[in-house]
Amino acid sequence: MQTLIFCILTNTVIGFIFKMFPKYGVNTLQAIVVNYFVCVAMAGLVLGESPIVSNVHQTEWFPYALFLGFIFITGFNVTALSFQKFGVTLTTIMQKMSLLLTVPVAIYMYDEDINAWKIFGLLAGLIAIYLTNKPKKAELKNAQDLSKWMIFLPIAVWLIAVCIETVLQYVETKILGGMGGINFVATLFGIAGSLGLVLVIAGLISGKLVFSYKNIIAGIVLGVPNFFSIYLIIVAISEGWEGSKFFPYNNISIIALSAIIAYLFFSEKLSKVNVAGVVMAISAIWMISMG
Repeated sequence: MQTLIFCILTNTVIGFIFKMFPKYGVNTLQAIVVNYFVCVAMAGLVLGESPIVSNVHQTEWFPYALFLGFIFITGFNVTALSFQKFGVTLTTIMQKMSLLLTVPVAIYMYDEDINAWKIFGLLAGLIAIYLTNKPKKAELKNAQDLSKWMIFLPIAVWLIAVCIETVLQYVETKILGGMGGINFVATLFGIAGSLGLVLVIAGLISGKLVFSYKNIIAGIVLGVPNFFSIYLIIVAISEGWEGSKFFPYNNISIIALSAIIAYLFFSEKLSKVNVAGVVMAISAIWMISMG
């Protein structure tokens, strides 16, 4: 249970760190790239030695690390564009709606338990995610005004979230065998950082990006919780958590906790619909726990 709680907390913190970037004029791409290398450093601190082994390309899990590294850096750009075009709320909803596919895949592939409590809890959780983040009329209008091709952006955001969650569970369950692969996590972060560094260098050379030390500081601040947000998923699966329980707990709790913190510390108003969403989120977690 401690692993789940820390995973929820680190993911929630990441959301608020991103929220502060515009306020301090942080370039998100540069901060993200720094963050990935900080994640590798964090893996080294936790492991007590270099987390990326010399024969990494020969490991069974390397193709999956390569795939996720590519997904991480390209997914960032897709998600950032979705935030710009569709707003934070709609994009966040699509990210957390990954449950629609992640949970059925986990139940099918790993013969996880399925019962009425879990089904009703999942349905309640999906409703809670929507209610807690109910889009404002302005966001909906902006979305309607966009090109018809732009509708694929939030769908891409959803698929990216599904890919990350399902691949992480597959690697830990089928390849690492419950060993909590910190080398795997460090490698995928290293790949994402290397790919992102190419983009940053190209941007600096072309003049589209301007270097600033505050982007490095922001990346360091982001990197610590971001490492644990991914590594703790691997640890949770290695501890025996079912994906069909862990991912609903994690995603629903992040949404509810973020709404509560935003209300208490950032003076963001919660409508009656939002409050109902938080209450339903708590009910969903209880129902899933009963399953």
